[in-house]
Amino acid sequence: MGALLLEAGLRVYLRYNYPHQFTLPDPEKGSFAVYNISHWEFDKDFGYIYPPGRTIDQVNIADGRVVSCDRIAVINKFGNIGPIAGIWAVAQLKIAVFGDSWTAFHHNGKTWPHFLQEILEKRLGKSVAVTNFGRDGYGVLQMFDLAAAKIPEWKPDIAVFAFITDDLTRARSWRTVIGEGDNQRVLTTIDPVKAPREDRATDTYLLMASATYAWCMKMVTTKEPDDVLRRLLDKRRRLLLRPSRHLSVASVWDFNHSMVLDQLLRESPFWTINRRAVGANPRIDIQQYSDDPGFLKNLAKIKESGTDWMLFHLAISLEIKANREYLLKRQGAALLESLEQVTGKKVLRTTDYVKLPIEQPERMKAAPDNEHPSLWGMRLYAEAIAEALIQDGSLERRPVAR
Repeated sequence: MGALLLEAGLRVYLRYNYPHQFTLPDPEKGSFAVYNISHWEFDKDFGYIYPPGRTIDQVNIADGRVVSCDRIAVINKFGNIGPIAGIWAVAQLKIAVFGDSWTAFHHNGKTWPHFLQEILEKRLGKSVAVTNFGRDGYGVLQMFDLAAAKIPEWKPDIAVFAFITDDLTRARSWRTVIGEGDNQRVLTTIDPVKAPREDRATDTYLLMASATYAWCMKMVTTKEPDDVLRRLLDKRRRLLLRPSRHLSVASVWDFNHSMVLDQLLRESPFWTINRRAVGANPRIDIQQYSDDPGFLKNLAKIKESGTDWMLFHLAISLEIKANREYLLKRQGAALLESLEQVTGKKVLRTTDYVKLPIEQPERMKAAPDNEHPSLWGMRLYAEAIAEALIQDGSLERRPVAR
């Protein structure tokens, strides 16, 4: 009886304090965006690629109305994010950066690797080229998948692996586009296949081929919906309410699992709920990276390349605000320790290379509801990594010529 009362009490508490975990979103309300074409294309080896040189129209909608339009042209000719600055072939210092959306995130094309290049050129007085291999949704495993192929190809002097705490537990995932025309969908799946099962995939972003920039500019001046907007809103409604989405919604009356045990054993009362739904960032079960054969194979290739490299943790604003480098749970802590053991590298820390305390750490955020870095946050990361490269001696260890 005591266990049942504890379970019931926790569920009532969670239902009251975390209502979004127990209800599907209202498709008629809120803000969202739609692309006219996918930002991603399936790749079996790397999960996906950014299509080189692709321009994407983005329509922003709030409460059923078109409110603004954007044209995104940030994928360069090499399939990386941001404009190409400097000439790789003749640069005196070449740096390849691998990371997740914190590295790929941009403001009008500018990313923190862009600022890193500027800072190092100014401090070192030499030409520097930084290539940004950041990929949104990547975890540590896929950063090493990509690096094992790109480091031998690009032959940088130094490679930087920049990850956030959440990346430690991310599993490999794949993105793929299915359907045609306005019926296209871009999915994230846990299987390396172009046509995944519905229960093994989730919608990554809303696509609508008819939602072009020209159409958007026309619609932003009117309150009246047209056929394209009606079909777009209907598509969003159908995707939000599809049966498989219900797997990710908690229920006070679902006694097929214990939220108390999930909290005690997994440090999250929603662990079972989140686990049985395919999310945009699926999770790994391992406690050590040495248990992943692909990681060990990639690590060997990177070491064989002869390129010097470093691991750097990007502390996010929540961690800086808490005066902590990491906000870790047990699995993440075990994987962090494993990462240092299996690579033989010490993970360098943001808080060791910035002046503390940081006033108003919220300035690091792109928006109040977006933890990705603002321009100020990007400069903070770039300054910290530049200082780490200089203090760590990586610049002195690199070969004089290649």
